[in-house]
Amino acid sequence: MRIAYDGGAFRGFQRQPGLPTVEDALLTAMRPLGIVPRLEVAARTDAGVHALDQLVSFGVRAEIDPEALRIAVNLGSPPALSCLDAWRASPSFHARASAVRRTYGYLVGTPIPAELEGRAWSLPDERAFPGVPVRELDGSAIGEALSSAVGEHDFAGFARPGEQRGSVRTLLRAEVVRASWAPLWMLTFEGRGFLRAQVRNLVGTAVAVGLGLAPPSLVADILRDRQRYRGVRAPAWGLTLLRVSYPPGALPGSG
Repeated sequence: MRIAYDGGAFRGFQRQPGLPTVEDALLTAMRPLGIVPRLEVAARTDAGVHALDQLVSFGVRAEIDPEALRIAVNLGSPPALSCLDAWRASPSFHARASAVRRTYGYLVGTPIPAELEGRAWSLPDERAFPGVPVRELDGSAIGEALSSAVGEHDFAGFARPGEQRGSVRTLLRAEVVRASWAPLWMLTFEGRGFLRAQVRNLVGTAVAVGLGLAPPSLVADILRDRQRYRGVRAPAWGLTLLRVSYPPGALPGSG
């Protein structure tokens, strides 16, 4: 299944007792079809993080019509969750393990347009940067800082404390683009995989650089020294999973 959701309505993807999650909404919607499968997801988003192109796979013995599945999910899910497409995949397909790239976008504005409320980080932010007034972000400095993160690095310094998995990751692309119609920036990150909080901590560092509160070398310094990042973690609501990429032929129409 290919799904999209407004992360503001959920406490993340993974099921948590007593809390609204994307996984729980999907399983509830599929019950009328007589299935309660184990779901595999391409990118396990945290609470508040949005998705425009999330992939979910599962295996069942029952014969399920893909269109009936899509309709059931859309009828039985909250308005914040939509199933965009569904299909029968190869038995070897796995939403997470088969993916080759994941692309995230982060929106930040000074301030943001009203229509992006809940979808972008609006500055000034007294919680994150006390006493720092509204000012134009320095996109060039942000780009310079993020360029240091491209390539294979040990991102332990940017991971959530207590991260147990190996922390070496490969970041294929990190760039910043300013909108022409508003003081709004999109920070884009593309990689094979990410640690929890990695993107949000990189954004927090980059925005501090863009505000002139830190030098562009800060990202490189943290990666080199493997020191723990102790700055601002960008809020979850500005982050969106934009795309998950697979090898040619893995998805319908991708051959």
